[in-house]
Amino acid sequence: MKWFSRIFSESAETDNTSGELNAFLGTGTKFTGHLAFEGSVRIDGHFQGTISATGTLILGREALVKGEVEVASLNANGTFVGTVRASRHVHLHEHAVFDGHLVTPALGMDQGSVLNGTIEMPNPGPRKEAAELQDADMPVLPTQGGRQGSPAIGVAAPQDGEEVN
Repeated sequence: MKWFSRIFSESAETDNTSGELNAFLGTGTKFTGHLAFEGSVRIDGHFQGTISATGTLILGREALVKGEVEVASLNANGTFVGTVRASRHVHLHEHAVFDGHLVTPALGMDQGSVLNGTIEMPNPGPRKEAAELQDADMPVLPTQGGRQGSPAIGVAAPQDGEEVN
């Protein structure tokens, strides 16, 4: 099976460290339903439904996936419409088109990829609430009504003999 994965992994630009694909849905195929897997699966055809996996989902350039996906990693070079929840990361390659809702702690995008929709990037570390941020000492930038002798940014300093308001 290693020869099979080498043929397809070069064009997928994946992070599949094992070098093996567990399944492959080729160009011209259509599948509707639920897909569950471990390891890595590559889709180059059309898939509609739900996908749940502990591994990596690879979308080839001709792929069209519509539905709900929950995986560790997504490497996309095709089209996705729906919701993706990736526990590790998502990478949208040059020809990827993503339309929907994306939840991932890490996102990479190549020039040419398209992302329409919403993105949630949960932070595993401690988060400061908005109220805490408002109480923090924030530096104050000079403004037109600010301190004397410091002109606002983008405002010309007074010339000799001009009065400062």
